[in-house]
Amino acid sequence: MLIVGLLAWGGIWLLGVIAAKLVDWVPTDVDVALGSQNWQALAPEESRCSNPGPLAYVEELVQPLTEQADGEFEFQFAVVDSEEVNAFALPGGFVTVNMGLLEAAETGEEVAAVLAHEMTHVTHRHGMRAVLRRVGGLTVISMIFGGTDFQNLAFAAEGLATQAHSRDQERDADEGGRELLMAAGVDPIGMATFFERMERDQGSLPGAAVLLSTHPNPGERAETTREIAAGFTATRDLPDPPADLSCF
Repeated sequence: MLIVGLLAWGGIWLLGVIAAKLVDWVPTDVDVALGSQNWQALAPEESRCSNPGPLAYVEELVQPLTEQADGEFEFQFAVVDSEEVNAFALPGGFVTVNMGLLEAAETGEEVAAVLAHEMTHVTHRHGMRAVLRRVGGLTVISMIFGGTDFQNLAFAAEGLATQAHSRDQERDADEGGRELLMAAGVDPIGMATFFERMERDQGSLPGAAVLLSTHPNPGERAETTREIAAGFTATRDLPDPPADLSCF
């Protein structure tokens, strides 16, 4: 019985791995539908900043990034009243930025680096891969041939915002984020300075310790970014976070 159980578990696991690799065959409108549904629950209107300033600032920073990003997704952004230094992206291009991130960042390049990282999670469909790994290969095959079990997918998508990406996906998002920044003419050094300060001041920055615990070594990430940034000349300067930025 133990052997049978292990074989069954192994078969389910293998189907999940195969499912994640079949993501390119799944229509991107599935990402959008899942992301939209979960976004309303994770970033409801009552949690969003009523002051238009924070969102206007974010949209100013991402405008050159969205021009360079993969055109399959139309990105939407929201700023919520949370002191945690974080941002998260859902499948389909729905990105939530915490006020804590805008307050902790010292330059526009730092904020843009975090947003470019999150946008890469979307364009590389990291969240969707996690969903497909949960539902398994049979559901994915059904979707490829036109039958979408949306209820099953929606259940699998719950908790995506709090579920950590794999470290390989985080490194991939770093790399893609740097490429996106440079394509937009933005100095990627903000990725290095932001994570260096997160590591140094994690005791005083809400949510920083938890965020760093689920990501690759910040020193390694900063070193890689500094090496790349050293050979790049920025053609676009981004505005620093306004000192009087407030959520309400």
